[in-house]
Amino acid sequence: MSKLSIKGVLIGSAADLIGSIVLGLPFALYSMSRLDLVNTPKDQVGPTITAAIHANIPLYFGQITVGLMCSVLGGYVAAWIAKHDELLNGALSALPCVTLSIYIVASGRDSNPRWLQMVLLVASPLLALLGGILMRRRRQRRTPT
Repeated sequence: MSKLSIKGVLIGSAADLIGSIVLGLPFALYSMSRLDLVNTPKDQVGPTITAAIHANIPLYFGQITVGLMCSVLGGYVAAWIAKHDELLNGALSALPCVTLSIYIVASGRDSNPRWLQMVLLVASPLLALLGGILMRRRRQRRTPT
């Protein structure tokens, strides 16, 4: 049996990315509600919202925390679907997210400080691995020995 579950990794990755977007949306909406975007040029709306989030430390921390917890969710989902090699499949579910992050950093589009970019690049696969660990433990508790 192959150790890698492509289906599990892809669906886990989708859970991570989609969850991050959907659960991160309230942070952007809240920031937008606090800004006067009517007179802001269309090409400056995104950077203005990002700057507002970054200026509000609790909001910024909340957004980052949600994204990181979605990495745990992605790893958990990947391991759950794979039904084997939970750690490998859980950790690999972060690969698309890490690849996208590397592209965004390399293109100069990441507005986070460099140190945070590096922390997030390392934290994402580690937290996805944690999701795989949690699924493996859950599975071990359910399986009679």
